[in-house]
Amino acid sequence: MPDAQHRPALAAERARVALWRGAGDVSLSDVSLPPLEPGQVLVDVSCATVCGCVRRVMAERRFGGAPTVLGHEGVGTVVATGSPVRAAGGGALVPGARVVWSPTVTCGVCPRCAAGSRATCRGAIEVGSEPVSQAWALSGAFASHLLLPAGATIATVPPWAPDGLVSPAGCAIARACAAVERVGGLAGRRVVVLGAGLIGLAVVAMAAEAGAASCSVVDPDPHRRRRALDFGADVALDRGARVPSCDAVIDASGVGDGASDALRSLAGGGALALVGTAQRATVEIDVARVAREAHTIVGVAGSEPRHLVEAVEFLVSTHAVRPWAQLVGESIPLERLAGALLADPPRERIRISAHASVAPATPLPV
Repeated sequence: MPDAQHRPALAAERARVALWRGAGDVSLSDVSLPPLEPGQVLVDVSCATVCGCVRRVMAERRFGGAPTVLGHEGVGTVVATGSPVRAAGGGALVPGARVVWSPTVTCGVCPRCAAGSRATCRGAIEVGSEPVSQAWALSGAFASHLLLPAGATIATVPPWAPDGLVSPAGCAIARACAAVERVGGLAGRRVVVLGAGLIGLAVVAMAAEAGAASCSVVDPDPHRRRRALDFGADVALDRGARVPSCDAVIDASGVGDGASDALRSLAGGGALALVGTAQRATVEIDVARVAREAHTIVGVAGSEPRHLVEAVEFLVSTHAVRPWAQLVGESIPLERLAGALLADPPRERIRISAHASVAPATPLPV
């Protein structure tokens, strides 16, 4: 039984979820709040943002399958814990703490986790991607409550930080931190960023803060190119433009079609990081040149617990100098989520966000 001191009386005993069954079938359902097992954390979700990964999951399973509560980027308040749980970076998680989380919940015991590579855990489960089950009905952030399993990476955020600022920390911003680490840092280097989505913009801002020698961004969307300049890029280029000579390339485009050109512009000792979820993309590699110039090519599948802490710290420290507030649109109720997910992503905002309301819902069939 969970320790009673970690399971206070709840204001509500039911949660509301946006249940996706395939294609455009998203409906609201109610589910009872579960008793907590040791290590579990129940979060009252105040804001969940729609990451590109959500659209990828919908595309891959568009013809249906097991019902899923989508959404993995978000921010909320701890309602209860099943036993004492520590936040990433230290400190106990207590009811009332404001938190963000990593989408990937790792096992912590496989050889990869033991070696310090939790991002490649063999036994990982994903917030917002797993089929709904009786054991984990509150498995996604498009809901009033989220149940984070034991082993989840959770970081606290300041009470004053706006939801839209910190909500993407667990996925996009943490992954940007991981990419920067994988290429060996950006200080004093000539940096090229492929893709001016949220990951790319975060890398641009990190390059500016780190004192990169230069930062060039490549993106086909003129609106995003202009925004990249606001985040600290020196040059914003259209796709197909000649990539300048550089020391570090981070491909956050999600399509991978510019990495070959960028690799040809990489100077001796430079590094290329492939981030995102490009499907069946190929990169042309001159193996002899890679060897001769001592290039490093790395993949970034996710992030480590330290990157979540770094992501929160970076957002908090730069919120006054970078236009993060322009990236997340006004939060919509879950009732309108289906239409928002099926529509093209808004050009003026990189993220849309959603929150639970009090509209009637139907019981969740699990």
